[in-house]
Amino acid sequence: MRNSGLFNDHVKRLLGCLAGGVVLALMVGNQEGVQRDFGYAFRAAIFSPRLVVFLGFGLALFVAITYWSRISPYFVRPGARPLAAGAAAVVASYGLLHWTDSNQVTGGKLGALSSAVSGTDGISSFTRTFFGSVVPGTPWLLLVVVVALGVVSLVLRLPVLAWLAAGLGLLVGVWGYIAQSAVSDYLKTADHSTGAQVAILGYAAIASGCFVIARSQTDQADTVGFIERVFGWRPGFPLAVLGTAVGLVALLTATWFSPADRNPHLSGMTNLFSGEGLSAISSAYLSWLVWVIFVVALALAFAATYLSRQAFSWASIVIGLGAVVLTLTTMHEFSSIGGKSGFDGANGPWQNIGAGPWMLCGAFTMFAGAGWIALRQGRRVDPAAPTVVAKAGSNLNQVLIIVVLAGALFYPPTATQFWQTVIVAEIGIYVLLAIGLNVVVGWAGLLDLGFIAFYAIGSYTTAYLTGTLPIKPPDWLHLTPLAAIPFAIVICLLAGLALGAPTLRLRGDYLAIVTLGFGEIIRIVAVNADKVTNGPKGAFGIPQPVIHLGPIHIQWGQSALQFWYLLLVLIGVTVLLFNRLEHSRLGRAWAAIREDEVAAQATGINTTRVKLLAFAIGASTSGVAGVFFASQIGYINPDNFLLNNSILVVAYVVFGGMGSLPGAIAGAATLTWLPEFLKDQVPAEDRQMWIGAVILLMMIFRPAGLIPAKRRAAELSGFDGVKSAETVAVPAGEGM
Repeated sequence: MRNSGLFNDHVKRLLGCLAGGVVLALMVGNQEGVQRDFGYAFRAAIFSPRLVVFLGFGLALFVAITYWSRISPYFVRPGARPLAAGAAAVVASYGLLHWTDSNQVTGGKLGALSSAVSGTDGISSFTRTFFGSVVPGTPWLLLVVVVALGVVSLVLRLPVLAWLAAGLGLLVGVWGYIAQSAVSDYLKTADHSTGAQVAILGYAAIASGCFVIARSQTDQADTVGFIERVFGWRPGFPLAVLGTAVGLVALLTATWFSPADRNPHLSGMTNLFSGEGLSAISSAYLSWLVWVIFVVALALAFAATYLSRQAFSWASIVIGLGAVVLTLTTMHEFSSIGGKSGFDGANGPWQNIGAGPWMLCGAFTMFAGAGWIALRQGRRVDPAAPTVVAKAGSNLNQVLIIVVLAGALFYPPTATQFWQTVIVAEIGIYVLLAIGLNVVVGWAGLLDLGFIAFYAIGSYTTAYLTGTLPIKPPDWLHLTPLAAIPFAIVICLLAGLALGAPTLRLRGDYLAIVTLGFGEIIRIVAVNADKVTNGPKGAFGIPQPVIHLGPIHIQWGQSALQFWYLLLVLIGVTVLLFNRLEHSRLGRAWAAIREDEVAAQATGINTTRVKLLAFAIGASTSGVAGVFFASQIGYINPDNFLLNNSILVVAYVVFGGMGSLPGAIAGAATLTWLPEFLKDQVPAEDRQMWIGAVILLMMIFRPAGLIPAKRRAAELSGFDGVKSAETVAVPAGEGM
């Protein structure tokens, strides 16, 4: 009877996994139904050889679930994680990312490019072979071979196979990159696709995993220990390594000017601007000086991190930041020349600049950051073993902060106009909202579903103070958008108090319902108060930010990048203030209320005051976001502040990690970027389905969020992580 029941369970599980494979076959692909034939998509997905592949996924899932106890020990062996991560990156590059931007290849993905290249005689056989002219599906076949060799070497502990997989993986990655470059040269179009780059990075990760497999003899990977050793060995050293890699790409392969037309590397800049009136310092910089500065900055960064001498650290900081200023000055000069001549339709400086100089600025920033970490952390030498002993977690956080800062400063100019708009109008604003809601939901544990109301209040406050509503402010109160920020913050604080006061006795679902009603009340008032808010028509002509301080005159509105750097300042100030707030006495009081309000009150915490402050302070960031949104768009109406937006902000906080300030930022950035990224990758009708699948996977495998708070992670896994199931010997003195 027991065997019969087990057999029935296995049959049910197999059928469920195969059904999941059928669902994947329906999800993946461009086949869609039509109004007159709703079964067309189903037949296109099912009655096709592609179904066999997805049924294979279902069968593999069945095997993994059924024999998980036997398979799981292999996933924690050294090298398994980089092997899996690299394979996932290559699969993403093959299936999702574009391999060409040329209009001659429909879609631009690997499959379409392979079909086009295989039938083109003008391309070398070396390139056509990679794209499948001899064996169809060659890239996928090579990936399967490399991963299979790596898995077999992992399971059977065969170093020879691991070395073979590592070498073959590197060769395939380089082959794909060279083949894609050859196709771009053949098409003679500026190409900025990322598929080949991601593929070579994925194969590099696979090779590193196989290298670890070949060298390691342990049964369980110590990932945390490895990270501690890497970041604790020399403070800032990994940052210097990353800066070197980014800088070499910027100097050797990246475009420096006119990415849509001339597309020159650094080596071609001197000829391109010869005789165009460049200053002597800029000409020298583009021809030879940049290499000298890069080598000096690189050497100082490595010397500062390895030797931990204050002189080298200060020199690294000064040279790195000075190189950033010199690079920006040179960029301004050659882009101004292009703007004056109307090159590629430019009409001013900072246009038509490629990714190369911006990447180089990021590399110099990392060199300066490496010197700063070495100067700040220092090192302690153990006389018995002269190695650096440092706080790896602190070093890792500092490295991440500098990398994020460099990316925030120098990545947006390299993005397209579409992505620049997404970064400003969606990612940046929702990051501000998520930071504020994290105070209420993450720190204080109060579920607020009407948070978007404060966003609306901040926006309408800006419209009123700038004189774009039917009701006008007094002349002395007529302000610019930037001057309206303090007023918007104060009014949102008062609105937060107004919401918090009558809800102090409510908890859980009841609090959520009341806050939801508050958000709808604000929206309905905005719709019906025609004489105040202009009703459904909204406010038109909200001016854009401007600064007049003596000789300083800054006018926003020429491009999305201007707004991004303004928004970056606002986010930076908010993050610094809220980080201090989290570790203050008030922040600890919020944590106590979240854990147990009755116990917090018993310890002497004024829960009424603390909860009111949570609502008020959390609402303040919405006021800042409202000012920015209204002045950047120039037009608002009640439809901008729907209930769905409140629910989205809550989802961002939960997805990133409740109670974690970096998690709230990461959650908002990820879930606002993902739908825009999927626009070019999957059919529009399937976009929400894929987002839902990502969220489900997060709920299963990382329930605490992307970057969970330490307390939240400890609640789920304990302070020491997962305990070992092995029996531990107890000293005789500790026995009964």
